[in-house]
Amino acid sequence: MKTAVLLLSALLVVCSAGARTFVHPGIDVSQADIDRARAFVAEGREPWASSFAALKASPYSSLEAPVFDRGISLVGANCNGTIGMDGRRAHDLALLYRLTDDVRYAEKATAFLNANSHYETLDSRGTAPLDNGKIYLLVEAAELLRYYPGWAKADKVRFAKMLRDVFYPMIKDGDPARFGNQGLFAYRGALAIAIFLEDECKYDRIWRYLNGLPHRADQEAYVSGPARVGPLLNEDAFQRTWAILGQADEIADYGYDEQLRYYIYANGQCQESSRDQGHVMAGLFQMVAIAEAFWLQGDDLYGALDNRILKGLEWNLRFNFGAWEPRGFTDDEREATFDNGLFYRARHRSGRWQSLAPHMDKPEFGGPGAPREAAYAHYLHDAKLPPDQLAWLKKAIDQENAKNGGFETWGKAPNWQYEWSGWGTLMKRRL
Repeated sequence: MKTAVLLLSALLVVCSAGARTFVHPGIDVSQADIDRARAFVAEGREPWASSFAALKASPYSSLEAPVFDRGISLVGANCNGTIGMDGRRAHDLALLYRLTDDVRYAEKATAFLNANSHYETLDSRGTAPLDNGKIYLLVEAAELLRYYPGWAKADKVRFAKMLRDVFYPMIKDGDPARFGNQGLFAYRGALAIAIFLEDECKYDRIWRYLNGLPHRADQEAYVSGPARVGPLLNEDAFQRTWAILGQADEIADYGYDEQLRYYIYANGQCQESSRDQGHVMAGLFQMVAIAEAFWLQGDDLYGALDNRILKGLEWNLRFNFGAWEPRGFTDDEREATFDNGLFYRARHRSGRWQSLAPHMDKPEFGGPGAPREAAYAHYLHDAKLPPDQLAWLKKAIDQENAKNGGFETWGKAPNWQYEWSGWGTLMKRRL
């Protein structure tokens, strides 16, 4: 086991600054989460016991599911059906192993990891950062099996090398030309890779970018800007859309729409509010998943910019529940507040869009597997905020869990099952 860890470490690029000490497991769940869930399930305490039973009964936890050799190429639009779906299975199987010590689950999970460890070429179409970022469920599974002795050293090192050399280069810069949620999918995958590889350079580069800080001298620079904007392509009631001709070199480390300050504005409004609320919630909950991983490693993105993530959740969930409509519009972010009803007509950092009005659809709130429970547990127990500051998040938890047996699940069709780690009631809820 120690040899395998040393071989993983040998893959890393060493920063000039002192390396941090990484915590394992430390991407989507911690050892404390595992210990708490095991204890509550053993006691038969609800809703943990029912959630655990559902995890075991899920088709994605099946020990009979076939494992396909995925080969060396991931092309076209295959990411959802390959690294996404195999990631779903590997994650849940690995989680069951950690909760039960039943090696059958670990053996099956490693089979899915090994079947997805030979990629040499990836899908490089226009949404490549979004698509390839979905490696994160496989990496979360690998993190849970980090010390499992049945995962052969050569297989583990091959998987780690693929993450470093093939996937990370494709997702390390997010997606500066598109809506922020797409870049956040990429950064979630990149952060999972950085933690699994114990790569302090990669980890800190992601932390600094999302917080709007410049890169360190020993790190690769971020994408420069601003965007080179072409002609206006379209204008409707919700937004204007321009052609984008690339990024200029005028401003180093420019900062695009994935950054916390640009994805969630000071009043809680989201960069995608003029697009549709389904993508809004996808992006917000990816930010939660990223913040949870940082928190498990000892860094607080949850609290950054005066609890900006919580402001985003509360503003947009309130909107989705039909309790907010714009009472006016402003081009000045400082004038729009959570309470005054002004909608901020932001010009997006990508240069591609400007928000004009909120899209008034009222969708599902990010899918049943979105990490609501993790966010609520953090802000209530770790940040110790009063429950009235979490009112809309709590309402969303209660409403969505009621549809799914009383607990947070892995999600459902068409695509939530390979986007969310799920099982937040089992793994994150506290007494």
